[in-house]
Amino acid sequence: MTSNRAANISIDLTALQHNFQQVKKIVPDSQVMPVVKANAYGHGMLQVAKSLTQADGFAVAQLAEAIALRENGVDKSITVFQGFSSQEQLQQIIQYDLRPAISQLWQIDLLEANQQASSINVWLKINTGMGRLGIQLDDVQSSYQRLQKIKLIDQSGLMMHFANADEPAHISNQTQINRFLKLSELYKTQTSVSNSAAIISELFMRQDWVRPGIMLYGSSPIINKTAAELHLKPVMSLQAELIAINHLKKGQTVGYGDSWTCPEDMPVGIVNIGYGDGYPRHAVSAPVAVNGQRCHLIGRVSMDSIAVDLREIQAVCGDSVECWGKQISVDEVALSAGTISYELLCNIGRLL
Repeated sequence: MTSNRAANISIDLTALQHNFQQVKKIVPDSQVMPVVKANAYGHGMLQVAKSLTQADGFAVAQLAEAIALRENGVDKSITVFQGFSSQEQLQQIIQYDLRPAISQLWQIDLLEANQQASSINVWLKINTGMGRLGIQLDDVQSSYQRLQKIKLIDQSGLMMHFANADEPAHISNQTQINRFLKLSELYKTQTSVSNSAAIISELFMRQDWVRPGIMLYGSSPIINKTAAELHLKPVMSLQAELIAINHLKKGQTVGYGDSWTCPEDMPVGIVNIGYGDGYPRHAVSAPVAVNGQRCHLIGRVSMDSIAVDLREIQAVCGDSVECWGKQISVDEVALSAGTISYELLCNIGRLL
């Protein structure tokens, strides 16, 4: 589906591949499953998966995403974080040769009841502290033993997810690691622990599979660290157009609620992008680049437009405006809106 909005995005697959190589530099001995859930964080799941030819597998959140990958020619291992919720979905897991994460005891019940002759690999996801999806610590040993007895299952790996990897020094990180090690050392099986933040921080290096997500798309997963400092390149560029220049007098206001007042006579640019396109409505003084020149938002974000301060730059109607990309970091824009880059990238991705 093609968007009929004026703003547009472009995807730099060369930058994507560069970021993948950054992962390999940090964890050369681990297999890599890029996370391509939520349409690859808004970047286009199919084009991302087909571009990352060196990936050892992929990970998605939902079964439908995994099936879409399979039906479009992706033949590598595909992990499904949310697994399955019925025998019908389990049959699809088997049919498409997918690897579900088992995070609930009733999912093991469904596996035990299945009489299929085929075999699949699974992950036993352990709740070491995230408190979202995962087998509770007291149930891990019995759950693993149950999985070992199911003929349908070929291999059962162990998986966990950090709650605070974006803060490498957070005390809970080591607590989670200790809990995972205590259990994983009981079994000689595959392990998967690290997301992007944990990979970069090298929180846990002894694992078979890593799961990079946001770092592949050129955004920083670490608090107080920029993507450039982490040698990551932006994959998505969001572009719009300068469609009007208003020469306003000192004291005139801009936008809904008279939220910004001109401190002097000044030019104000109007750009054809707004929250109707997925640009964050709550952005305050967010940076943009007009024809390569950095300036910032003034006033509130409207549904179809934003206003920008043109006092320090040269601009004419028709100039290209980068809202984020190579010059303007999506992390900066997210900070101005009180959110995270993940949300912005996913929201804007519908323009693809």
